[in-house]
Amino acid sequence: MPNVNKSQLIEVILSGVATTGNQSTKIQFADQPYLRFKKVQAIEVLDVTDMTLSPTNKTPISAAQMKTSYLTLYLNDPSNPANVGEWIQNVPFTLLHRIQNSATDPFVRSMFHLDNQVIYWEKCYITLPVAFANTTDVSFLVQVYFKD
Repeated sequence: MPNVNKSQLIEVILSGVATTGNQSTKIQFADQPYLRFKKVQAIEVLDVTDMTLSPTNKTPISAAQMKTSYLTLYLNDPSNPANVGEWIQNVPFTLLHRIQNSATDPFVRSMFHLDNQVIYWEKCYITLPVAFANTTDVSFLVQVYFKD
Protein backbone atom coordinates (compact mmCIF):
# COMPACT_ATOMS: atom_id res chain seq x y z
CA MET A 1 0.00 0.00 0.00
CA PRO A 2 1.33 3.47 -0.81
CA ASN A 3 1.90 6.01 1.89
CA VAL A 4 -1.41 7.81 2.06
CA ASN A 5 -0.98 11.52 1.46
CA LYS A 6 -4.60 12.31 0.64
CA SER A 7 -7.60 10.23 -0.24
CA GLN A 8 -11.15 10.62 -1.46
CA LEU A 9 -13.98 8.17 -1.93
CA ILE A 10 -15.84 8.61 -5.21
CA GLU A 11 -19.39 7.32 -5.38
CA VAL A 12 -20.92 6.66 -8.79
CA ILE A 13 -24.61 5.88 -8.51
CA LEU A 14 -26.43 3.71 -11.02
CA SER A 15 -30.02 4.80 -10.53
CA GLY A 16 -32.68 2.16 -10.28
CA VAL A 17 -35.49 2.14 -12.83
CA ALA A 18 -38.86 0.82 -11.68
CA THR A 19 -40.44 -2.06 -13.62
CA THR A 20 -37.84 -2.43 -16.42
CA GLY A 21 -34.64 -2.03 -14.38
CA ASN A 22 -31.76 0.19 -15.46
CA GLN A 23 -30.47 -0.98 -18.86
CA SER A 24 -27.31 1.17 -18.91
CA THR A 25 -24.03 -0.57 -19.70
CA LYS A 26 -21.83 2.55 -19.63
CA ILE A 27 -21.78 4.61 -16.43
CA GLN A 28 -20.04 7.97 -16.67
CA PHE A 29 -18.22 9.55 -13.74
CA ALA A 30 -19.19 13.07 -12.70
CA ASP A 31 -16.55 15.77 -12.46
CA GLN A 32 -14.56 15.48 -9.23
CA PRO A 33 -13.57 19.08 -8.33
CA TYR A 34 -11.51 18.03 -5.30
CA LEU A 35 -9.43 15.68 -7.49
CA ARG A 36 -8.78 18.06 -10.38
CA PHE A 37 -5.11 18.16 -11.37
CA LYS A 38 -4.13 15.84 -8.50
CA LYS A 39 -1.42 13.21 -8.99
CA VAL A 40 -3.16 9.89 -8.43
CA GLN A 41 -1.07 7.21 -6.77
CA ALA A 42 -3.54 4.34 -6.42
CA ILE A 43 -7.17 3.27 -6.81
CA GLU A 44 -9.25 0.57 -5.19
CA VAL A 45 -12.93 -0.43 -5.21
CA LEU A 46 -15.29 -1.57 -2.49
CA ASP A 47 -18.37 -3.77 -2.65
CA VAL A 48 -21.29 -4.61 -0.36
CA THR A 49 -19.23 -7.21 1.52
CA ASP A 50 -16.83 -4.40 2.51
CA MET A 51 -19.36 -1.64 3.24
CA THR A 52 -23.07 -2.26 3.75
CA LEU A 53 -24.07 1.31 2.84
CA SER A 54 -22.50 4.09 0.83
CA PRO A 55 -22.09 7.63 2.23
CA THR A 56 -25.39 8.55 0.52
CA ASN A 57 -27.23 5.55 2.01
CA LYS A 58 -27.16 3.50 -1.21
CA THR A 59 -26.33 -0.19 -1.49
CA PRO A 60 -22.83 -0.80 -2.91
CA ILE A 61 -22.48 -3.23 -5.80
CA SER A 62 -22.48 -6.91 -4.91
CA ALA A 63 -19.45 -9.16 -5.29
CA ALA A 64 -21.16 -10.72 -8.33
CA GLN A 65 -21.71 -7.27 -9.88
CA MET A 66 -18.10 -6.35 -9.14
CA LYS A 67 -17.02 -9.37 -11.20
CA THR A 68 -18.78 -7.89 -14.25
CA SER A 69 -17.60 -4.26 -13.92
CA TYR A 70 -14.72 -2.65 -15.81
CA LEU A 71 -13.04 0.74 -15.31
CA THR A 72 -11.68 2.99 -18.06
CA LEU A 73 -9.60 6.01 -17.07
CA TYR A 74 -8.90 9.09 -19.15
CA LEU A 75 -5.55 10.40 -17.92
CA ASN A 76 -2.18 11.80 -18.87
CA ASP A 77 0.82 9.81 -20.03
CA PRO A 78 3.50 9.84 -17.28
CA SER A 79 6.31 10.16 -19.82
CA ASN A 80 4.53 13.03 -21.63
CA PRO A 81 2.07 14.78 -19.26
CA ALA A 82 0.55 16.90 -22.05
CA ASN A 83 -0.53 13.73 -23.86
CA VAL A 84 -3.93 12.59 -22.52
CA GLY A 85 -6.24 9.74 -23.46
CA GLU A 86 -7.87 6.51 -22.38
CA TRP A 87 -4.51 4.98 -21.49
CA ILE A 88 -6.04 2.61 -18.94
CA GLN A 89 -8.97 0.69 -20.42
CA ASN A 90 -11.37 -1.97 -19.16
CA VAL A 91 -9.61 -2.78 -15.88
CA PRO A 92 -11.67 -5.50 -14.17
CA PHE A 93 -12.96 -4.32 -10.81
CA THR A 94 -11.66 -7.58 -9.33
CA LEU A 95 -8.11 -6.28 -9.98
CA LEU A 96 -8.97 -3.19 -7.93
CA HIS A 97 -10.46 -4.98 -4.91
CA ARG A 98 -7.99 -5.82 -2.13
CA ILE A 99 -10.24 -6.85 0.75
CA GLN A 100 -10.93 -10.55 1.16
CA ASN A 101 -14.13 -11.17 3.12
CA SER A 102 -14.58 -14.87 2.41
CA ALA A 103 -12.79 -17.73 0.69
CA THR A 104 -14.58 -17.04 -2.61
CA ASP A 105 -14.28 -13.24 -2.50
CA PRO A 106 -12.05 -11.96 -5.32
CA PHE A 107 -9.16 -9.78 -4.16
CA VAL A 108 -5.59 -8.82 -4.96
CA ARG A 109 -2.78 -8.50 -2.44
CA SER A 110 -1.42 -5.26 -3.80
CA MET A 111 -3.18 -2.01 -4.53
CA PHE A 112 -3.60 -0.85 -8.16
CA HIS A 113 -0.76 1.70 -8.31
CA LEU A 114 -0.65 4.56 -10.78
CA ASP A 115 2.33 6.68 -11.76
CA ASN A 116 1.17 10.03 -10.29
CA GLN A 117 -1.06 10.58 -13.30
CA VAL A 118 -3.71 13.28 -13.53
CA ILE A 119 -7.14 11.78 -14.19
CA TYR A 120 -9.91 13.67 -15.99
CA TRP A 121 -12.79 12.09 -14.09
CA GLU A 122 -15.64 13.46 -16.22
CA LYS A 123 -14.22 11.43 -19.15
CA CYS A 124 -13.88 8.20 -17.16
CA TYR A 125 -16.50 5.48 -17.10
CA ILE A 126 -17.51 2.04 -15.92
CA THR A 127 -18.49 -0.58 -18.47
CA LEU A 128 -20.85 -3.49 -17.87
CA PRO A 129 -21.07 -6.30 -20.45
CA VAL A 130 -24.69 -6.86 -19.41
CA ALA A 131 -26.97 -4.33 -17.74
CA PHE A 132 -27.62 -4.87 -14.03
CA ALA A 133 -31.35 -4.19 -14.65
CA ASN A 134 -31.50 -2.76 -11.12
CA THR A 135 -34.80 -1.38 -9.86
CA THR A 136 -33.15 0.31 -6.86
CA ASP A 137 -30.06 2.49 -6.78
CA VAL A 138 -26.67 0.79 -6.55
CA SER A 139 -23.38 2.47 -5.79
CA PHE A 140 -19.91 2.00 -7.24
CA LEU A 141 -17.38 3.00 -4.56
CA VAL A 142 -13.91 3.98 -5.77
CA GLN A 143 -11.25 5.02 -3.26
CA VAL A 144 -8.61 7.32 -4.77
CA TYR A 145 -5.19 7.95 -3.20
CA PHE A 146 -3.40 11.06 -4.44
CA LYS A 147 -1.06 13.94 -3.74
CA ASP A 148 -0.94 17.55 -4.97
